Amino acid sequence: PKLRTHDRQGRRIDLVEFHPAYHALMRRSVANGLHSSVWENGDAEIGRRHQVRAARFYLTAELETGHLCPITMTSASLAALMASPKLFREWAPRVTTRKYDQSQKPPVEKTGLTLGMGMTEKQGGTDVRANVTRAERVGSGFYRLTGHKWFMSAPMSDAFLVLAQAPEGLSCFLVPRVLGDGSGNGFRFQRLKDKLGNRSNASSEVEFVNAIGEMVGEPGAGVKTIMDMVTLTRLDCAVASSAIMRAGLAEAIHHARHRQVFGTNLIEQPLI
Repeated sequence: PKLRTHDRQGRRIDLVEFHPAYHALMRRSVANGLHSSVWENGDAEIGRRHQVRAARFYLTAELETGHLCPITMTSASLAALMASPKLFREWAPRVTTRKYDQSQKPPVEKTGLTLGMGMTEKQGGTDVRANVTRAERVGSGFYRLTGHKWFMSAPMSDAFLVLAQAPEGLSCFLVPRVLGDGSGNGFRFQRLKDKLGNRSNASSEVEFVNAIGEMVGEPGAGVKTIMDMVTLTRLDCAVASSAIMRAGLAEAIHHARHRQVFGTNLIEQPLI
């Protein structure tokens, strides 16, 4: 992925461009419900939705794991949004569609949405209670966020669950990336992380400049609210890690079966 902060006229656009193969994988995973199947109605998978999805996720992760980051966060985000029934009713129908829409439009104009998460800040790391991003109330349920996130993956998601300090304490907010009029919502991407692995998944450093968001859950209960999302993402990380190990083993076996060493296949050698 490549970050483009400005267009040729010098105006901020804050866009991340991905390889076409990334979008092809996203379309396939969304079409198969990896981002939504545990939340869908229907009788086919009642009582085993999580198990069936985990199997699909496992098989997909053997192929490519980077694009599964937004898939994971989108699926998990609805658990956090349930803390605010109004937001859940508004967002869930567009999140659970099996259509991948990569266009840069307001959420209400898109055929399908992906959601991300922003918690980590440079001074606190995993100690999110040390976060300094501030949220100032500007209306009923709406806040204006100013601050930063040191690590925010899938930066082209349509909205993010973000932790920020409200007057009542650390709270959770749903912050769209594009506003209803099509303008940007104060996201200033600074750079993409130069990572050792998982490189197809863009991970950004971002500053919020008066970004508008709605509170999710109770004031001051941000950690409690977002942990419902975090727990599900961690389960997916465990499934994906297992898939990566299996894929590595499969490649090693394939190589050993076809590599000729001292007149015979490597897999037939005593040490192997």
